[in-house]
Amino acid sequence: MRILIKTRAGRLLMLVLPLLMASAGCERTGEIAAKQADAEWVDLFDGETLGGWTGVNGTQAGGAWQVLDGNLVLTAGGAGDLITAEQFADFELALEWKISQGGNSGIIYRAASGDAPVWMSGMEYQVLDNRAFPNLEKPSHSAGAVFDLYAPSAAKAKPAGQYNKTRIRLQDGRVEHWLNGTRIVSYRLWSDDWKTRFARSKFSNYPGFARSTRGHIALQDHGDKVWYRKIKIRRL
Repeated sequence: MRILIKTRAGRLLMLVLPLLMASAGCERTGEIAAKQADAEWVDLFDGETLGGWTGVNGTQAGGAWQVLDGNLVLTAGGAGDLITAEQFADFELALEWKISQGGNSGIIYRAASGDAPVWMSGMEYQVLDNRAFPNLEKPSHSAGAVFDLYAPSAAKAKPAGQYNKTRIRLQDGRVEHWLNGTRIVSYRLWSDDWKTRFARSKFSNYPGFARSTRGHIALQDHGDKVWYRKIKIRRL
């Protein structure tokens, strides 16, 4: 039933109410969308076990990969790289990491299956102690870089022993690297710019590099102690 209010204030109220209701509806829709987005995130590490992770080509993970105090830790070199059992095409990955003093490691994505080292096929988000690493050759080898391809636009890495927040987003060939809340790299796979950089990089001798349309997430064993936690992913 509709009640007609003849006063000026009443007419104004009848005009405003639908706008308020529409606004409330938009807010509710936004809340639902946000909850759905949150629900899409899947934990890759439960804080207790290595479930969902293997060595290269499905082998048993090396013994130096351990769960300590809710962290996934490479306690010593020689364990080999650790990879997800699942493969991912377009995704957003979020995690936190810290590195030992002078340490070097990496997060590799879209790594192909097989016995070959994961860095021959997947792109690497560099994990590094920028301040103390003894042989930092160029900016594209620093923390947050696409190793040997794209240098970070800003130095946002925290010192060794402190946790950094990382995000990697890959969708429709567009890739972003984030470090501690700042987007530090953005590139498009197989663009003219990418091809130029690829030709000048160490990867130019590996024809399978960055060719996989889906692949594993890998945590690199580069011989240095490194910690990871709060590892989660969502498919895009």
